[in-house]
This record gives sequence, C-alpha cells and structure tokens, in this order.
Amino acid sequence: MSYYTPHYFQSPVSMTRMTSTERGRLTVEGNGKITVSPDKAIIQIGIVTESKDAESAQSQNALISNNVISSLNKISISSDDINTISYTIQPVYEFTDGASILTGYRVQHILEITVNDLEKLGSVFEAAVAAGANIAENIRFDVSTREILYQKALQQAMKNATEKAIKLGEQIGVLINNIPVKVTEISGTLSPRQLSMAFSTESISQGAPPIQSNKIEIEAKVSAVFQYLRGQSQRGCPYQIIYPK
Repeated sequence: MSYYTPHYFQSPVSMTRMTSTERGRLTVEGNGKITVSPDKAIIQIGIVTESKDAESAQSQNALISNNVISSLNKISISSDDINTISYTIQPVYEFTDGASILTGYRVQHILEITVNDLEKLGSVFEAAVAAGANIAENIRFDVSTREILYQKALQQAMKNATEKAIKLGEQIGVLINNIPVKVTEISGTLSPRQLSMAFSTESISQGAPPIQSNKIEIEAKVSAVFQYLRGQSQRGCPYQIIYPK
C-alpha cells in the first residue's frame, strides 16, 4: 500500500468547518496508460546435443555453447547480457518390442540474450546459428525506461481518479475535497509482446528472420478515497446523502 499526493493538486476545498456529521467519503479507481515503442528484445536460443554417453553429450554442448557466446561477443553482445536459464540432461530411449532401450543422452542448454539494439536482432540469430545453436524458443520486446514510464502512468491514474471524483460530486450534488485522504496503488502491468519461435539451421542460413516489434503498453491503477461535504455542487444538483457512522 502506498500513499501519494501528486503535484498537480491546487487550491483544495477547505474542510476546516466540517463536523463529523457533515462529511462523507467517496472511493473511486483511476487508470493510466503509456504506449511506447520497444527499444530492446530478450530472446531465448539454445544448443541441443546427443551422444551415447552423458559425458560426451555435455562436452559437445559446452564446446558449442562457448562458440555461440564468443560469436555473440564479436557482434558487441556483452557477456553480461547472456545468461543461462535452463540446462538439462535427459536419457534417450528407443522402444522395441514393448521394451525401452537406453540409446544415449540429450543435453539442452538454453541461453537468454538481451539485445539492446533492435537493428542487431537478425544478426544475433545468424551469429548464434552459425556457431552451432539449433533451437529458438521465445522473443520478448521490452523498454529500458520501464520504471520512469510507469511513474508517468501512475500520475495519469491519480489524475483520472481525481477527475472522476469531482464529476461524481457534481452529479450527486456534493462538494469534493480534491486532496484524497487515502490512495492505494493497485499492481500495474507491463504488456511486452512475446512470441514463440522455432527455426532450423537451414532456414537461418538463408538469411535473418524478419521480426517485427509492436507497441508496449504500461498501465497503472490506483484506488483513491475522497472526502465530500454536504451541499450543492456547481451544477446545484441537490442530493440526499447518507453519511457513514
């Protein structure tokens, strides 16, 4: 729970003359949304190797994985932007005449790569595959100034809540103090575009895949409680008010 008094509130209605029997409370929700273009992508690329024994499968996978990372470094992808998110070793069986026979082991190593320059996205796929990567899973677009943009969306949400409260006050014929007595921040959302992907070495060798990014929506929501005073609003609409005990 957080409390927030935005800078754009000015000249609040004075409540100094209110008594406990004259005041009531109104709760409203406010929403804010910022729509922006992404400036980075997070992709998942992996290496799968198989061999008759687990040690050999791991050695092959380690060699290819190091080659992939080295190739990405050469096109200015920092090692800090390359992280292992999954590493698995699984037995491989063949089923013959109702019996399962162990034939080897499969090692899968998934790397998550942050690409801070979207123009390099195609080059990242090409370099990874040329170095031995043979699977791709997901790509997600994001924005590097997420927190700053969320704060802007939060301000929009607070302004929206205040405007709602004032309009409702006009409708029911009460005076709203536009300084809220309580503000609760409701969890905001970031809606990056996530795509599932798959490729083969043959398809990548013919050129980088065309990847189009969409807009990202950053949303914020607040719940605000405002005090109101019995009387008439500017529209002069009388209303019978029941005050909380």
